[in-house]
Formats: sequence, C-alpha cells, structure tokens
Amino acid sequence: MNNRIPIDDHDQPEVTSTSAVLSAGFRPFFIFAGLSGVVPVLAWVLAYTGNGSTPGDFSPAYWHGHEMIFGFVIAAASGFLLTAVPNWTRSGPFSGWQLGLLVLIWLAGRLAMWFGEPAGSPFVAVIDLTMIPVLALYIGKRLLAYKMRRNYIVLAVLFVLFSANVLMHLEATQVLADSAGFGLNLGIFVVVLLVTLISGRVIPGFTANALRRRETDVDTQTPDSVTRVVIISVILAAAFDLLDLQGAGVVAVVAALALLVRMARWKTLLILDDPLVWVLHAGHLWLVMGFVLLSVARFSDGLERDAGLHALTAGAMGTMVLGMMTRVSLGHSGRELKVSTAIVAAYLMVIAGALVRVIVAIFPEQLPGDSFSYLISVAGLLWAGGYAIFLGVYWPILTRPRL
Repeated sequence: MNNRIPIDDHDQPEVTSTSAVLSAGFRPFFIFAGLSGVVPVLAWVLAYTGNGSTPGDFSPAYWHGHEMIFGFVIAAASGFLLTAVPNWTRSGPFSGWQLGLLVLIWLAGRLAMWFGEPAGSPFVAVIDLTMIPVLALYIGKRLLAYKMRRNYIVLAVLFVLFSANVLMHLEATQVLADSAGFGLNLGIFVVVLLVTLISGRVIPGFTANALRRRETDVDTQTPDSVTRVVIISVILAAAFDLLDLQGAGVVAVVAALALLVRMARWKTLLILDDPLVWVLHAGHLWLVMGFVLLSVARFSDGLERDAGLHALTAGAMGTMVLGMMTRVSLGHSGRELKVSTAIVAAYLMVIAGALVRVIVAIFPEQLPGDSFSYLISVAGLLWAGGYAIFLGVYWPILTRPRL
C-alpha cells in the first residue's frame, strides 16, 4: 500500500446528487459494520449459553468466526477501501447506485448465511462468495486505471480472503471434509496482516499530527528495515501456525517482539489524553499480545491457542476497526477530530470485552461452576455494547450530509 492511506484527510468531496448514505463508501458500510458488531455477537452469545442456535450448515463456532471475518470485517474493510482508493487516486468517490449495489451484495450474503439454509448450502455459498470479487473489481479498476502499483497488494489480500471463504463453504457443502477450520484461520491471519500493514502507516502519522497540534514535534516514523522485519515475521508466524510447523512458537514470539519494537517509536505515552489516537495504539498492542499468547500456547500444555486467536480478533481487529471507523467518519464528514465521552466508553467496552474473553480462554479450568459460560456472555455483551454505542452516536454522522 502506498503512503496515501487517509491521514486526517478532508479533501475528497462527496456526491451531492444522491442520498447522504450513498454519497461515500464509508457511510453505508460503517453502519453495517456496526450492526455486525452487535447482532451476530448477541446471536452467538445466546447460542453459546443454550438459549438459541446458529443458522445454516456451519458448526456454531465456525458460523461465529465466519460472520466476524466475512461479515463484520469485510463491511469495515469495504468502507475503508472505498474511501481510501479515491484518496490514493485523487478521483471521485464511489457513490450512488454502484455503491448501493455493492451494499446489497454484502447484505444478500448476510441474509443467505442467516436464512438461506432451506435453499441449500450451494446457494448460500454462491451468494456469500460474491461480495469480495465484486469489491475487488470496484477498487481494482480504479487502481489499474491510475497505475497505483504499490497498492496492488490490496487485491492480493482480497484474493486470499476470498480463497479462505471458499474453503469454509467447501466444507459446508460437503465438497471437502475438514477445510472450514483452515479457511477460518487463514482469513484471520490475512486480516491480521492487513491490520499490521495499515496500522504501521496510519498510527505514526496520526500520532505525529496530534502531537504537532499541541506544538510537540517528534519523529514517529518507523525505519524501513523495522517495517520489513515486522511484515516478514508476521507472515512467517501466520504460515508456521497455519501449517502447524515445528518452531511456530519461536516465530510467533519474534513477530511479537518486532511489533513491540515498531511500537516503541510511536510515543504512546504522549497521546494518552487523545482517545482517537490511543485507541489505535491499544489495537496494535493487542497484536503483540496475540502473538505472545500463540507462542506460549506452543510451549505450554495448559494454554490453548484460542487465547491468542481472540486477542488477535476480538482484541486487535475489534479495537482497530472501531478506532478507524470513528476517525474516518469524522474526518470525511467534515467534522472536528474529537470524540464524545460515549465513544470513549465504547472503546473501553470493546477492549474490556476482548480482555474478558482472552482471560476466560487462558484460565478455563480454574473458573468455578458456570462462571465460564457467564463470563463468555459478559465478554460478548461488553463488546457488542461498544458497537451499539457507536451506532447510536454515529448514526446521524453517517446518514446526514457532510458539513
């Protein structure tokens, strides 16, 4: 990706001849990402506690993971990419009926996953698998037209995510016997790599801008050599874990250390009074924790890798997505880069929900009685509650015209 990932940008005009919701890509997709942070999580909590069931042919755990990666994350990523690509290319926003069509394709996939079982697994698979290729077509045409070669990696990431989703559906349709787990884990690590790439570009810039506004001029940029080590180590850690190779624990801890070294240059302690910035630092710290826990799980019989996976998903993805959506929505709707107390509470709820979920995964045998199930519910309610607050506060921002 090139360096023109949006950093406090307000320069892209929105289309005024269409509805406000369809005037820019971030608007509808951030709304649906917020909804996906609430509804499927609550459905999963009900199913996990025996008060409901998950729909379709996926096992409950796979359905939960699928909807978080290919529903929630894809919605957030679509909103981000459909906003970033016009910035990178200095071209007009994705809007109007073309944007509306892509939104309908995403929504059709979710409806198929929830209610499409009577039509059969192949039907559900086709509908759900349509979103990523069409998204790639939208942004790929723009990137190719403007010869944005350094951003072609976005298309590669989308291709691997599509492949991961295919693997999940191949098990649901009984074409393959045990592909869903690998597909889900592949999807998780691809998103982890995407978060690693994006955070390395935006966090130093956001931090420097915030400190510059208070007349503190510091160097937050990461040396290219450190960036290369981070990216290579994260890719290797993902590959070793996916393929269950010997040495996976060592490679995971190397990735964690590389991420921590990169973060050391970002002056985290200087921005703890700026929620829009520290929330992104917190999301990056979850990446470090995730790889540390994956490493420990390889060396300890008492810790399952589930703890590391939830640190990377509920922690890193959940925190980074919320942080980026709140910031991008403000900047690209012409509003001041300042969040309310309610949104700070939402940040803390998502972080707390992820923390509870990880702690439960670390100490499952030590929890008395029914407290395991109870704490899973608490974690889910906290996490979903944070996204419910986001929806309530940002609904008028996302549905009304740019200031």
